[in-house]
Amino acid sequence: MSALAIAHPRANHGRPDLRPVPSLPAEDPVTVTISIAGGAGGRDRVLAALRELVDAAGPGAAVELDLPERSDAKEGEIVLDPRARTALRDGRRLDLSRLEYDLLLFLTQHPRQVFSRTQLLTHVWGHRHTTNRTVDVHVSRLRTKLDDPELITTVYGLGYRLADDAPIAVLER
Repeated sequence: MSALAIAHPRANHGRPDLRPVPSLPAEDPVTVTISIAGGAGGRDRVLAALRELVDAAGPGAAVELDLPERSDAKEGEIVLDPRARTALRDGRRLDLSRLEYDLLLFLTQHPRQVFSRTQLLTHVWGHRHTTNRTVDVHVSRLRTKLDDPELITTVYGLGYRLADDAPIAVLER
């Protein structure tokens, strides 16, 4: 038996039951497609099972992600895929934190609108229990990672907005 397993959700414990399956030849890759229909709880269970599988497979295990492609993406354009929660520029994945991604997606979904720090804390962070400087720090880090400080515009005395000519596209599926 190999370290690969099949995940079966346990109704009584809320975590997957990993059952061993026969060993596969080393040269045959295994492709797994997962559809998560259980909301955040279902997603968390699947991710926990996948982490256990990768850990059990050992250091030689390789995990490859098929990133979405857009043949019509312009050079330098940032492509956001909300379902996969990925951001790509020129075919390369941008390493954004969860909040940086959420902030960029929120501003992209609300073009030409100015949002105060408090509004961003409410809509992106989901609460206002954090200091306003938190927003400033995340915007600064996002600007650095995007390598374009003018992509997110500061409207002095009001807040932040996405630049009118921001080269960002959101994939719709």
